[in-house]
Amino acid sequence: MEKLTGTIKKVLFVSDSGYCIAVLDSGKKICGTYIQADIKKFEGEMVRLTGAWVKHKKYGDQFAFESLEPMEEQLYFFLTKVVKGVGKAVAKILVGKYTEDELVDIIENNPNKLLKIKGIKEKKLQTITDSWQKYRHLKELSLYLSKYGVTTNLISKIFEKFGAVANIVEKIEQNPYILVQIDGIGFIKADEIAKSIGIDRKSIFRVRACINFALNEYCNSKGNSSIAKKKLFALIDDMLKFSDENMLYERCLLDQISSGDIKKTTQNRYAMSMLYFAEKKIKEFFENRRRQQTQTIVADFDSYIEQKQKSFGFVLSGEQKMAVSHINNGEKTLALVGYAGTGKSTSSRALLELLEEIYDYSDIRCIALSGIAAQRISDTTGYNSSTIQSLLIAYEEKDYFDFDVLLLDECSMVNSIMFYQITSKIRHDMVFIVVGDDGQLPAIGAGDILSDILRYKLTTICKLTRIYRQNENHAIATIANDIRVGQLPVYNKEFEDFKFHDVSIPEFYKQKATLSQFEFSVLRDENSQDTLRAILDYAIAQKQSLDRLLKQKQIKEFLTYFQVISPMKGGLLGVNNLNNLLQNIFNPSHGSAVAGYECEFRLGDKVIHIKNENMKAQTMTQYKDKSDEFIEKRVFNGQLGLIIRLNFGDSVAIVLYPNDDIVVYYDFSELRGLISLAYSLTIHKTQGMEYQMAVIPMSFSHFIMHNTKLLYTAITRAKTMCVVVGEKVAFETACKRIENTRRETVIQDLAGS
Repeated sequence: MEKLTGTIKKVLFVSDSGYCIAVLDSGKKICGTYIQADIKKFEGEMVRLTGAWVKHKKYGDQFAFESLEPMEEQLYFFLTKVVKGVGKAVAKILVGKYTEDELVDIIENNPNKLLKIKGIKEKKLQTITDSWQKYRHLKELSLYLSKYGVTTNLISKIFEKFGAVANIVEKIEQNPYILVQIDGIGFIKADEIAKSIGIDRKSIFRVRACINFALNEYCNSKGNSSIAKKKLFALIDDMLKFSDENMLYERCLLDQISSGDIKKTTQNRYAMSMLYFAEKKIKEFFENRRRQQTQTIVADFDSYIEQKQKSFGFVLSGEQKMAVSHINNGEKTLALVGYAGTGKSTSSRALLELLEEIYDYSDIRCIALSGIAAQRISDTTGYNSSTIQSLLIAYEEKDYFDFDVLLLDECSMVNSIMFYQITSKIRHDMVFIVVGDDGQLPAIGAGDILSDILRYKLTTICKLTRIYRQNENHAIATIANDIRVGQLPVYNKEFEDFKFHDVSIPEFYKQKATLSQFEFSVLRDENSQDTLRAILDYAIAQKQSLDRLLKQKQIKEFLTYFQVISPMKGGLLGVNNLNNLLQNIFNPSHGSAVAGYECEFRLGDKVIHIKNENMKAQTMTQYKDKSDEFIEKRVFNGQLGLIIRLNFGDSVAIVLYPNDDIVVYYDFSELRGLISLAYSLTIHKTQGMEYQMAVIPMSFSHFIMHNTKLLYTAITRAKTMCVVVGEKVAFETACKRIENTRRETVIQDLAGS
């Protein structure tokens, strides 16, 4: 390691994680990560650096620093550069009156003594003490963890989680596995730190942390809510590199069962306590409601249906009439399940209108996971709707919902924890209707509630199977449902709402067999480029319509008018690359932009929020009135919005979410972790959405993601036009590759499956 001193002339670049590039007054460039304070506060300051010289292919020689310290007295630097409101005059008085040790002792143990200093009032004193604690703890944590290869970005996350915990370094030394609570530090990273510290390989802390991590990973990444003991022990063996340690695992597992962290679901199956409790309560909820029926709603059901069909403007099928009759006969719970195009929305309207015979309009509510899905069910049924999350927040302080009817749409998207949160608020006399499509992808997160409802007949079920088509030239529903069952659809005819744009490699299998691996790879790359050009041509053709919607301030319509849906994030035809190219078509750069991860954010960009987070927000009325009042609003993963302002003075981006009628304020430093461009989205991200036009690339480069559930879900996102662009062989293979992976759930365990 070398040492370097100099005055920082200018900070050239700072990333969200604290990585920076700066130039010294000598002209030498330095780079590294610094998080204890804003690196820009060092401009004009002399610093002492420790690190090594590296050669950057673009920027030449740079000094990559491992540590950076101000040359002047640390406390003076802290007071003038870190603490807001303490000027140089007050700082000079303090460092002139006290030694550094004395001043630290006063700040930590007798801060009121500083009120005697001219220029320090109670408010400023509070700022000094709070800032010092944060600065000192963060520095202590950085010095400790950086020795073990923990990145500065992760140190920041650890500090956010444990910053207020006393003796955090001591606690990490005792049990480094508490770090697995941090997003970005898995068991493997915590285990590396533990090994560096010298924790015993067979430490109870280590094995218990591994059990928790293996169980969480198996559930959260795979969607399961329980696991067989044999599988769990195999995962632990693989992670710990042990064999024949089942006795140790058994002992640790019993400890975790005793502490309540883990539950035994059957003789040899286990679940995290939270998931066990949620699914057990869900099963009990349905069992208790099976016995609840009330009086018939209308006596002459046939006459009622006959009259209603006139106002509906359509005739209900036998399946739809059966669903309505279940509610008419007093059923309090119903599962209405149907594939694409089978009339779930119209059936939902019929059910709710029947219930309005005995309940007030205002006592009937609809909910869905996404704002767009909630708006759609409201538009098709005519009843009040909201997102699941906003309803739960509104009733957070209440034991039960105070209305009489609740319809949950897109039930397949709802995981166990969220479904439990809903059912825990439902009174015994409420009507609860779940609507879903079990052909779609299951929920993100643990559980498979809709499938379990169907498999174990947890409630009365009405299955809609008849597909409705406006005419022979409308094929989205028919094609999607053929794919759902692994049947190759008739897809290459002229349809009004579906088009397959063939960009195939001629004689695919022959060329694959005769060309060298390199030659075939070049051919594949050329084909991907052709597919990409075709997708961009479709985007260019829609630009005028999108510009018109923006000009007319029809933001909701703009956000759901045109969508490119790709199975994967990486690669030429992946979401990341497509977003950058589509951004340049729909919202070309005009100079001002904020750097993000693999992209930049521009005024007028279509974006998606990617993490459930409480955010600083305003209603549209407050924003238009330029109010100084703000609200805290929970913004959820999957919400679509539009960047309506970039305030470079305050380093704030303002995003409009039209379905929620709010604007949300993002610090520039938060953008990368909280929003992404949304011109192209993965299939999982589009669940519950509906777009006027959807374009889907189909390439063998995405083969790992090709299966019937994914393709069915993607195609059914399109409302008026779906275009599949790419290789014919890849599409036909995906249509036949049935995805039938069954999630393992607590409900299955309790039901004896």
